[in-house]
Amino acid sequence: MVKEMHGTELNVAYFQRNGFNTPLLFKEKTGLGLRVPTSNFTINDVRMCVGSRRVLDVMDVNTQKNSEMTMKEWQKYYEDPGKDRLLNVISLEFSHTKLENYVQSPTIVRQLDWVDCVWPRHLKDSQTEATNVLEDMKYPKVQKYCLMSVKGCYTDFHVDFGGTSVWYHILKGCKVFWLIPPTEHNLGLYERWVLSGKQSDIFFGDTVERCARITLTEGNTFFIPTGWIHAVYTPVDSLVFGGNFLHSFGIDKQLKIAQVEDTTKVRMS
Repeated sequence: MVKEMHGTELNVAYFQRNGFNTPLLFKEKTGLGLRVPTSNFTINDVRMCVGSRRVLDVMDVNTQKNSEMTMKEWQKYYEDPGKDRLLNVISLEFSHTKLENYVQSPTIVRQLDWVDCVWPRHLKDSQTEATNVLEDMKYPKVQKYCLMSVKGCYTDFHVDFGGTSVWYHILKGCKVFWLIPPTEHNLGLYERWVLSGKQSDIFFGDTVERCARITLTEGNTFFIPTGWIHAVYTPVDSLVFGGNFLHSFGIDKQLKIAQVEDTTKVRMS
């Protein structure tokens, strides 16, 4: 269910021949055109780059609900050995901060991403606001994320927003993914599971025919195509960089996921 490749094999011609319907694993980033900081980069370095007062959406793992915290407060929590609850940051978009100078997405993403290929260039260039306040957004600001997770964090089964595909690089730590292909049947089961309100009682992976599990370790890069239903567990404190993108190899599925979001009443934010 997951294809392992070398960075030099991934190009537009590969997708023209094979499509982009299978998750792709790269054990090393060589050949991907991906730039990330060295592995001694810390949460303190993230704070220095985005600012102590940057407000973060923080997910409470037990409730899977979000609250807000400043970057300074988050660092204090992350580094506290006596923390008494599990919190997770998976949506710090850091374009237009100093951190963006340390991270460049893989070449194939920059070649395919509709934000780079189709969105009016002057609008993207006019973006100055570093946060994701909708009123100040001149383009879909989803290209560069920093994910900071402590040991024990879990994100329940979901489909990435808007039918976007994802690239994902483990700078530090480890992540365990459960992956379910976006067949019509599975997406129907997913809709019913979300609308049932019983997500905390039912492990969605048990309700489908095929659910793969893969462990990503330091230095791995992972690509998840449109629509794949996935859950993520963090066995050790982790620091991850990634990004979301729409592209022309997934138009039908991207539209299908937009319908799924309408059905399951996903908030636009």
